[in-house]
Amino acid sequence: METTTDSPVTLRDDVAHGVVVRPLDIHDDAEVAAAHEASNASKKYQRPWGKTWSLREMTVQLRSESTVERLEPIVALVDGRVAGLALLWFPLLDNTQFTWAELDVDPELRHRGAGGALIERMIERTREEGRRTVLVETNVPDDAREGHPHARFAERHGFTYANTEIRRILDLPLDPGRLTELAAGAAAHHEGYRIEFHRGSLPEELQASYCECWNQLAVDAPTGEVDFEEEALSPETYLEELGRLQAQGRTMLHTVAIAPSGEVVAYNDLVVSADDPDEVMQWGTLVRKDHRGHRLGMAVKARGLQGLAEVAPEAKRVQTCNAEQNAHMVGVNVELGFRRVEALLAYQRHLDG
Repeated sequence: METTTDSPVTLRDDVAHGVVVRPLDIHDDAEVAAAHEASNASKKYQRPWGKTWSLREMTVQLRSESTVERLEPIVALVDGRVAGLALLWFPLLDNTQFTWAELDVDPELRHRGAGGALIERMIERTREEGRRTVLVETNVPDDAREGHPHARFAERHGFTYANTEIRRILDLPLDPGRLTELAAGAAAHHEGYRIEFHRGSLPEELQASYCECWNQLAVDAPTGEVDFEEEALSPETYLEELGRLQAQGRTMLHTVAIAPSGEVVAYNDLVVSADDPDEVMQWGTLVRKDHRGHRLGMAVKARGLQGLAEVAPEAKRVQTCNAEQNAHMVGVNVELGFRRVEALLAYQRHLDG
């Protein structure tokens, strides 16, 4: 989820152990740049594949308005320097019991209390907004999940483990012949369906069924101990999100499987950034339950990668995450050549009262 607003927030300044915690001034270019630098330093620390926002992408995210989620950015300052950034997303249309949270602290300024101060403010704001659960995720080495400092930090602040996803990377370019072979093998199983690739917006006649399909991802994909409800993307909010992506210099690449009825029943979304053309993010893939067994997952992924090669031939990698218990989709990714690089651990904290 990456929707935001610049609605005013009512956080007060706190000083704890020499750390100042307050709202990020989203209209102060210098402070936004400092928060961007701290956040990116955190995301890249010991993670050469760490995907970061460009300054333009973050600035648009912070200053744009959304009817889907409200974003509150909070900074922690150590000795007057932005040491950490917390982002809190408050869903407005669905899953309104949750707050999604993201927390980054510059490695050079860790162990100074910034992370603890930020996470406690995130919990406080969640409680003030009447939300019941805070969700956070953290990246850890795949072979060092138990007892990792990030996991211990979450547990010290009352969070419990909820789920594990595995981040995988696909190195590009791919052999075009291999993609053709995989697409042809899948096609033998879905006669009557058609596979379409679209750069940017989907045609109007496909938007409603795409949204219905997209909304199922939160409840169909394995999420461990997190109990999501179906989401509420509509053609209107879909177009709103595409407008924000365009302002960020991002391009959505949709690949959809269309049933004989004319409805989208499977999709794969890739996002290309003009500011970071090497790295491509795979945002989601889903096949509706009543249309599984036709190799549509492989069909939309293979066609999407063929389209990516046409649109962004300079791209060097695709990143994706899947729950480790999602054997079928993991199998498709492995067949395409994705390699695992780290674990993404989800934690949640349920609040009292």
